Amino acid sequence: MAQMGDTRPRTEDNYQKSALTEPERKFFSGIQPVRYALMLAENWCGDVHRNSPLIAHICEAIPNCELRVFFRDQNPDLRNTFLNNGYQSIPVVVFFDRDWNEIGRWIERAHAATAKTVGIRARTLDAVPKDASKEQQDAGMNEFRKQVQAEYDVPGGALWRAAAQEIRLVLEQSLGLTANK
Repeated sequence: MAQMGDTRPRTEDNYQKSALTEPERKFFSGIQPVRYALMLAENWCGDVHRNSPLIAHICEAIPNCELRVFFRDQNPDLRNTFLNNGYQSIPVVVFFDRDWNEIGRWIERAHAATAKTVGIRARTLDAVPKDASKEQQDAGMNEFRKQVQAEYDVPGGALWRAAAQEIRLVLEQSLGLTANK
């Protein structure tokens, strides 16, 4: 979090809100093969502010897991290694065993969050006329960010729960674990 600069308070707030549920903590605390997690991030990215805190909670729950965070734009070798179907998405989280063999990866945000953001984008950013002033464009972006964050802040944290579930599935599939929900 120290690397987040002037956006650190937003990330710290999301860290408090995205705490794991007891069943999530129990599952991740039982993952033994994961030793390292690499995350690519940038402090200007909303998905990083919303999802990196959850990733931190997951890595804290996994016994002996060391999370290493790299700025995507300062590390083109890592960025190019972990593209998302040719795109430079963030955050990218890659789990490794003790010998740095990749176990699995999770990229950007939960599918449920993507579905929500598509609708919000249509009502906010895409509703701003192409010839709008910078102030109108900025207002559209601010409204988009506000509405996306509001979806994460819904009681129970459904979008964080969806992300935790997706990461759980990545690890279960990669490690050949049986889903115990």
